[in-house]
Amino acid sequence: MVVKDLFNLIIKIALFIVIMFVVAKWVPYGGFVSAITDKFDYQSAQRFTAAIEGEPNPEAGEAVYDYFSLLINTLISIPLLSAVITTYRIAVKRRTPGHHAKEWMTSTVRRFLKIFLFTWLFWIVFRVMPYESLINGSQNSAVYIAIFTINMAITTAAYMLIVRLIKKEKLNYDNSRINDLR
Repeated sequence: MVVKDLFNLIIKIALFIVIMFVVAKWVPYGGFVSAITDKFDYQSAQRFTAAIEGEPNPEAGEAVYDYFSLLINTLISIPLLSAVITTYRIAVKRRTPGHHAKEWMTSTVRRFLKIFLFTWLFWIVFRVMPYESLINGSQNSAVYIAIFTINMAITTAAYMLIVRLIKKEKLNYDNSRINDLR
């Protein structure tokens, strides 16, 4: 069962990446991103990127554009991913398409929460870990790959712990409701 779950997770991640690339290529949201980022002057862009990165960015305007572009791409891609998965369940598993609008909406909200929790954890780990001591002025790409890998491993472990705690609390809550009904 664990192998099947892992395989499904890998397929969903790959599908999400493909959908993000398709949205980036064919959905024209650049004008919307420009309309948002044009509101930033250099000082506000510096403050915004410093809050995210922890240090000033010499190309703050481009970084703000990239952050908003990624955010809007994600906001478009998650509902599309949920629609693809819901459509797959209808087509392959021969379900009747009665309650699928609710299933699509709840899966979309759940995926938004998961993505933003994981992103927030990644950012927290990135800001808290003393990576400067590993770099020491080195421009070696292997060091950056190692830092990214360490950050992903810590973030994934923290995410999995939080998900297990939430599932455990939900199970305890469900069991207590069942006992209350008896």
